[in-house]
Amino acid sequence: MTPRFMQEINSYPIFTEDWGADEELLLITGLASHGIGNWKKIAEHVGTRTKEDVEKHYNEVYIESPNWPLPAMDLEFDTDPEEFHERKRRRISAMNATAPPPPKVAPTSAPGIHEIATFLPGRLEFEHELDNDAEDLVKDLEFGVCLAYGGDQIPEDEEDADVKARIKWKEEHQLAVGNGVSGRGKKSPGKGFLKGPKTINGKTNGYHGNGNSHIIKQEPKVADIANGTTSQDEEAEELTQPPPYETEESLKFKLTLMEMYMQRIEKRLEGKAFIFNRGLLEYKKMQAAEKKRPREERDIIHRLRPFAKLQTAEDYEVFAADILYEAILRKRILELQTYRRLGLMTVADIDKYEADLAKRAQAKANPPRDYHNYDRSHARSVSRHSTGPDPRRMTEHESIEREGTPKLPVSAPPVRRLPAPLNLANSPSLHLLTPGEQTLCSQLRILPKPYLVIKETLVREYARRGGKLRRREARDLVKIDVNKTSRIWDFLVQAGFLKINNDPVTAAPASSSLADAK
Repeated sequence: MTPRFMQEINSYPIFTEDWGADEELLLITGLASHGIGNWKKIAEHVGTRTKEDVEKHYNEVYIESPNWPLPAMDLEFDTDPEEFHERKRRRISAMNATAPPPPKVAPTSAPGIHEIATFLPGRLEFEHELDNDAEDLVKDLEFGVCLAYGGDQIPEDEEDADVKARIKWKEEHQLAVGNGVSGRGKKSPGKGFLKGPKTINGKTNGYHGNGNSHIIKQEPKVADIANGTTSQDEEAEELTQPPPYETEESLKFKLTLMEMYMQRIEKRLEGKAFIFNRGLLEYKKMQAAEKKRPREERDIIHRLRPFAKLQTAEDYEVFAADILYEAILRKRILELQTYRRLGLMTVADIDKYEADLAKRAQAKANPPRDYHNYDRSHARSVSRHSTGPDPRRMTEHESIEREGTPKLPVSAPPVRRLPAPLNLANSPSLHLLTPGEQTLCSQLRILPKPYLVIKETLVREYARRGGKLRRREARDLVKIDVNKTSRIWDFLVQAGFLKINNDPVTAAPASSSLADAK
C-alpha cells in the first residue's frame, strides 16, 4: 500500500521555486498590515522567513517584475512536494536553532541624560532643526486633479472619495440643469469627464470657472411647510464641490514650492549628517581634547573649521595636522633665527643659554624668603652703629682721643630659619616608614613615597658596588638638594642600611666630606 503524504493547504510554489503560495499570501497581508519597508514585522508575520529573505523576495518578484505591480503569473514549477516540504522544515529548524539577538536598550531622549540638551537620540532629531521654518512653504499646499504628466491616462478607482464626490457633483449639476438653474446657458459636462474640455469645477487657484457653481437652494412648497416637512434635506442643499483641476500655471507654481522645500530639507540633512559623522554630539570629549592643545593650536583649529565642510573627515584631519606641523616649523625657525642673532652657533650653546635663562627667570620669580628682611636689618644695624659724632663739632683734643677708637664690626646677616616640619598624618605609604624615618621626612619636608624611592636607589647602588659607595656619588645619583641628600646618607649610615664606616676600604667618606667643605 503506497504511503500518503498530507500536503499543507496552498503549500506549493507559484512565483519562485522556494516560496509557497501560503507564504506569498502572508507576505501580501503583512505588507498591507505593517507597510512596505517594515521588513522585521513582515518577517514575523510570515513566520518562516527572515527579514532579509522577505525584502529580497519582494524586490525580485514584485518590484523588478516586467508586469509591475503584478508578478509574473505564467510560471510553472516541477517540484517534488516531498522535497519542497523537506526544505521548508530544514529552513524552519535552522531559524529556530538560531538564538535571537538580545533586545536593544531603548534610547532615552529625556533632557539632561545626553550631552546636547535639545537632541533626541531615539529619533536622531533636534527640537530646533536647521532651517526650522522650512515646512511653512508646503504646510497649506494642496493638489487638485492633475491631467499633466500622464495623469489623464491613470484609471480611476470608483471607491475613491474624490471620484465619488465628482460623480455626485455631476449628478447634482445635471439635476440643476434639468431644472433650469444652470445659469448663463452653459451646458453640463458630457461624457469623458476627465478627457473633455478643461471645465474648471468649483474654486481653482482663487477664482471660479463657471458662473453658477455656487450654493443653490430650492424654495420649499407651501404644503410641505404646512406639514412641517421640506422636499429636500438641509444637508443636500449645498452642491458637492469636487477637487479642482490644476492649470499649467498653478501646477508650475506648486512644483516650484516643492522644489524650494526639498532644497531646504536637503541642506538640513547635510548639516545633520555632518554632525553625526564628525562626532560633534560628543561635546565633553571634544572639550577635553581642546583643553589638551596649546592656545596657539586652538586658534589655528578654530580658523580651519570652515574647511571641514569642504572635505571628508579623514582629509580634514590630515589637512589640520599638516597646518599645525607647519606652524610648529615656523615657530622653530624663528627661534633658530633668534639664536643666530645672539651668536649661538651650536646645540650646546643653546642648551646653556636656555638653562641660564630659566635660572634667572626662576630667581626673579622666587626671591629668597628673608631677602627683604635682611636688607632692612642690615640698614638698621649700619645706621645704629655710626662711627661717632660729627667731626665738625669736635675739638682738636677730642679728635686726637677718638682717632684710636676701633670701629665696631658690622653685624652679620641673620641666620636663615629652617622651614616648619611637614605634617605627614594623611600621607600615603606612611606606614612603611619607621618612626625615625618619619621624623626625618617631616624635617626634610619629603613625602614618604619619594623617600622610599631615594632609599631604594642608594641601597641598590651600594649593594651593586659591593659596599664601595661614596657620599659624592650618592649626590650624583639622587637629583635633589645636596643638603637633603647628605642628611639621608647620614641617617642610612646610622641606621645600618649602609655600612660605610666598618669597611676599611671605604673609610674615606669623612675626608672627602672635609675636602668638599673646604
